[in-house]
Amino acid sequence: MRRVGGWIGRLSGRAESDEDTLHATDRSDTGVRDDRDPIQPESVAEADEGLQGAIRRSLVPRWLAALRTQVFTGLATVGLLLFGSLTALVTGGLTADLDLAATQAIQGVAVPWFGPLMLAVSAFGFFPQSVLVIGGIALLLWQAGYRTESRFALVASGSVILTEAIKLLVGRPRPDADLVTVVQGIGGHSFPSGHTLFYVTFFGFLAYLAYAQLKPGRVRTAVLWTTGLLILLVGPSRIWMGQHWASDVLASYALGLTLLVVLVQWYGRRRLALADASLRTEPAGG
Repeated sequence: MRRVGGWIGRLSGRAESDEDTLHATDRSDTGVRDDRDPIQPESVAEADEGLQGAIRRSLVPRWLAALRTQVFTGLATVGLLLFGSLTALVTGGLTADLDLAATQAIQGVAVPWFGPLMLAVSAFGFFPQSVLVIGGIALLLWQAGYRTESRFALVASGSVILTEAIKLLVGRPRPDADLVTVVQGIGGHSFPSGHTLFYVTFFGFLAYLAYAQLKPGRVRTAVLWTTGLLILLVGPSRIWMGQHWASDVLASYALGLTLLVVLVQWYGRRRLALADASLRTEPAGG
């Protein structure tokens, strides 16, 4: 496992170290910092060429950081408003016809590979696969020196707790086998979709990390495509299996977007705080 972690660290240009500290890099020997907010790798023993590349990829100009913050805040607000609107429509029973039509359309797809694909996509959200995926990825990140990222990956998986709380409050029954085909019956409530919310927050955060931390190349492309497809297909897979209505899925996509934006912003602030702390404790001239 440690070898795999070291391999991941090399892909991002990060050197392994037992220290969980952040080393900020000045732009010149005069000690004057560049006018950009650094989000730099932690657990670094020395700044080699690969590390410098990772640091450069993580630096963003202040104006771009401010614009990104505004965009993210807007996305989080839109997601929350959509979730609230769908919750109101569902509790008022106003989505029943559209939900039934959407399920019939998705379950009516006749290509032979569609069913196995839907089952495979949903599989990662069931126990014990979900626990193995979460624990395995968090451990790999930790072994690679991404200590903060490992912790945030665990936080991202905590969306399942919020899902259960909302399900108890709304209390919507799952699709009835008399109306749609239920491929696999499960207990509990239907609104919102726990699978979808988990995929958007957890795999969405992994996609963000891959984009921000890994070197451009086949590995980063593979991670982005894999996480993106899982997020895109999990909604239809839950409807196809007859375990959720379309409004359950759409509400989870909306709420998941909000949670993911909040998580990414929180993560960015945490990295900046670590960078500032490192600068305050770094010896003069070092």
